[in-house]
Amino acid sequence: MCVNETTNLEVLNLLNILTRKYSFIKLRRSKPENINVDLEQNYLLNLKLNNDLVISNTCLLIGINPRYEGSQLNLQLRSRYLKGNFNVIQIGSLVNLTFSNTNITSNTKILTSLVEGNNLFCQEFTNSLNPILISNTETLKRNDSLGLTRILNCLTEYIKLFSQSTNRNRLNMLNSSLNGAGITNINNLKNIKNKDLKNAAGVYFINNSFSTSNIKKLVSLKLLNFFKAYQCNNKILITQDNSLDTKWIRQLKKGFKLNNHLHLPNAVFFETSGTYMNTEGNIRKVTKVIKPLGQTKND
Repeated sequence: MCVNETTNLEVLNLLNILTRKYSFIKLRRSKPENINVDLEQNYLLNLKLNNDLVISNTCLLIGINPRYEGSQLNLQLRSRYLKGNFNVIQIGSLVNLTFSNTNITSNTKILTSLVEGNNLFCQEFTNSLNPILISNTETLKRNDSLGLTRILNCLTEYIKLFSQSTNRNRLNMLNSSLNGAGITNINNLKNIKNKDLKNAAGVYFINNSFSTSNIKKLVSLKLLNFFKAYQCNNKILITQDNSLDTKWIRQLKKGFKLNNHLHLPNAVFFETSGTYMNTEGNIRKVTKVIKPLGQTKND
């Protein structure tokens, strides 16, 4: 059973109970992430971030677009900027954040020069007051995520050591997806791999987009006969979503010889109620706005 970041907490808890009751059911996620879930600060924003912005005059954004990925965070940064004496430094693409900011580069190699102290902006952090560093969990999906995380941790330690700081200055991680923090909070939830499709008697996709890079890679490698030794006969494919992606389902059935396919149409986001965990770790409940049409049901 494969889920993604839009699945609410009620469904995740039910699936978790199923996997504990029946050992032959395996729960997987569609996107891989290299996150140490032992500490919540590794994948959540600081709960006191708004208070930290008040006493800070510098903020470093690493590979994020808060206007698109976290509108509430962008409003907090804009509100602090309008009060004056606040510099926003960005590492990433050129985007309009609705307030002035300084874009250094889009290359992550500049983080190495910042840690080594060979960059001109090191002086900016040395003279800053309680600087704040914000990145997102998308950086943890890169192939070099382990090395990148190590560099970011070193950068936070050096900034705390040399800058005029009175707070902890830990790295804040923004979750851009609806329930990214909630699905990360489930321990030992592995991403789907080729051996899962090989050994399973059937595959159940819940609210999954087949355009995700991990699933597209599995389908493409199978169609290129990369797994030519796999014999997957008489298996069933179950999809549960509000739309039917016939193109990718056809390729998935052909590549892994999934003879039977069952599609369960469910309600869209505005036609269902659910509970989610936001990027700050707070529980938020959404209510149904409109009544679903036809025979569609919620998850």
